Amino acid sequence: MSAGWAIGALRASRALDNRAASSLEFVVCGDPSINDGAYSYTCDAYAGEKRLGQVRLSCDRELGAGSHVRAIGRISRFENDAYGRSRVLRGELRKVKVVRLVSIDEGPPGPLSWLRNELLAVIAPATDPARSLIAGVVCGRSSELRAQPAGEWFSVTGTAHLIAVSGSHLAIVGFVIESALQKTRLSRGFQRGLLVLALAAYAVFTGASPSAVRACCMVAATLVANGAGRRRHGLSALFVTMAIFVLLRPTVLFEMGFQLSCASVFAILCFCPYATYALCELSVPSGVAGILSVTMCSQLATLPVTIPAFGTFSLIAPLANAVIGPVISVLLAISVVLVPCSLVPLLRHGALVGPMIVARCALFFEQLFAAVPGASVSVPPDAPLVYVVPFALAVLLVWWPRPRARPMAVGLLCLMLAAAVPYVYWDRCALPSVTVLDVGQADAILVRQGSAVALVDCGLDERVVSALVRNNVHHIDAVFVTHWDEDHWGGLPDVLDRFSVGTIAVAADALEGAPAEVLNRPGVTCRQVALGDTVDIGAFRARVMWPFDTVDGEGNEDSLVLLLSYAREGKSLRMLLTGDAELDQEREFVQEVGDIDVLKLGHHGSKVSVDTELLETLKPELSIASAGEGNRYGHPSDACIDAVRDAGGAFACTIEQGDITVSPTATGFAMRCQRP
Repeated sequence: MSAGWAIGALRASRALDNRAASSLEFVVCGDPSINDGAYSYTCDAYAGEKRLGQVRLSCDRELGAGSHVRAIGRISRFENDAYGRSRVLRGELRKVKVVRLVSIDEGPPGPLSWLRNELLAVIAPATDPARSLIAGVVCGRSSELRAQPAGEWFSVTGTAHLIAVSGSHLAIVGFVIESALQKTRLSRGFQRGLLVLALAAYAVFTGASPSAVRACCMVAATLVANGAGRRRHGLSALFVTMAIFVLLRPTVLFEMGFQLSCASVFAILCFCPYATYALCELSVPSGVAGILSVTMCSQLATLPVTIPAFGTFSLIAPLANAVIGPVISVLLAISVVLVPCSLVPLLRHGALVGPMIVARCALFFEQLFAAVPGASVSVPPDAPLVYVVPFALAVLLVWWPRPRARPMAVGLLCLMLAAAVPYVYWDRCALPSVTVLDVGQADAILVRQGSAVALVDCGLDERVVSALVRNNVHHIDAVFVTHWDEDHWGGLPDVLDRFSVGTIAVAADALEGAPAEVLNRPGVTCRQVALGDTVDIGAFRARVMWPFDTVDGEGNEDSLVLLLSYAREGKSLRMLLTGDAELDQEREFVQEVGDIDVLKLGHHGSKVSVDTELLETLKPELSIASAGEGNRYGHPSDACIDAVRDAGGAFACTIEQGDITVSPTATGFAMRCQRP
């Protein structure tokens, strides 16, 4: 069946390549993702009556689930990056960028769709974070919440699963429905049947996410087993449900929601009693131990999925879940009863008062926990512990079935110390180094010594965050933006979101041209530097060599050029960072710079970045270019590489070597590369 799906997907993708977007009809599936005012949908693409496959459609307006859309736009392949691969693995064959919507036929909604639309209209999730939380918890629509700062709080605190409709949601909804059914005179078997139907309807009502359908199937299997007088067995129900999912739709294996749901439930069923027993041995109250064990088991079991995808680990998740989890449960319980009452005109305003109070309480705790220093830490995606830790629980369960308090306390203390040592080293005791980061066709250079960390340029996109994580960066004191080309500042918003940043430095008067995403960030100061100014980065000293006058920071000729110098304990290093400066600018200051050790080539190693005369003055032993594989500019150029080698220097590029790190030594400098 999986092979059949793969062959069908290949044929469909080829069929889509030969079609114009205007010749197809798109049927919207589910809720959108919202990003900077743009809406993205998973859609079924039809050519007449024939379904060609699923695509990712982007436009500038909201569309209802089930809408039939015709549009003029561009059909293209996904980029070969993490996002593109994830969309393809979810079954989306192509992306469609809508230029103009031609027609939208929403059609008559079904009863559940009508009810959901009416409730969302009353809740109005886009108007208030508390309302968006209610919409996410009750209706399964979290698009508005994730588009707001409040959505980031849930990610930082490791509580995003509380919004997703899953087993805990169905348990609460089922409890409310069962309590109502028990007040009737219906037979027990009939009550169970109605309960299963109601939960299935709720799963469909909330969008039929894999986690919701998985939970519904497990509940149904459990009720059938109880009705037949058989012993309940959670693992059997889980594996039967997984098998049915895979048989019906093989691509579900690649959906993160399905992976997280199954992994967390498996860990809870297998290891939660053991973790609860161990915590009780440490004198943790049994009620608290139960909540903490559920969180820790599910969090550790999903590490192989979450770390490669997000690169972060929430240290505060157990505590946050213990506090916020019950609040979300109360919110769901009262909202399921009160929110439908808001459809009655006389009760419209009063029905939402209770849910709004509880939702604001939940958001208060979310913001409180998210603001705790170190609440979430960055973890390299290839860290071996990501895959070792989940199996450690299984080993402990077999090898040490009855843990005792004192050995556990000693072991936990040793683990905490072992985890803290590398963190403290990189945060406080890092050796002096300059790293040209591999961020594709863009620039980002990391300068660090001891606890001082600076970043010169921020790449084009979120790849700079991944590069900083793999280089064990936990905070950044200063970010220098050489100029406002997107491949030098595009990743700055992601850096500001992920790391604590002290200062953003730009050339004199270039701050006026700063993008809106950069300005007015809380806790971040902006500084303008001029010719001759110096900035200390630990024992490094950065001196501004260009521009000679004030600039607006828009062109390559406006690039901020820094001369880095290090001299301490017999070690020295002189390195010139040129941004996108080219020969016309470099000839103006090269005599003042003089002999250097390392040159970061300007403009990604273009043909006008250096020549033999310039290199004879600078005399760099090593020249480094930052460029992306297969870039359309042909960087680094053959003329640049030949000039470097003719001058007797070594050449290195991030395309081949990945991250390139230069460290001062007593006899010159050492170079270390990510790839040989």
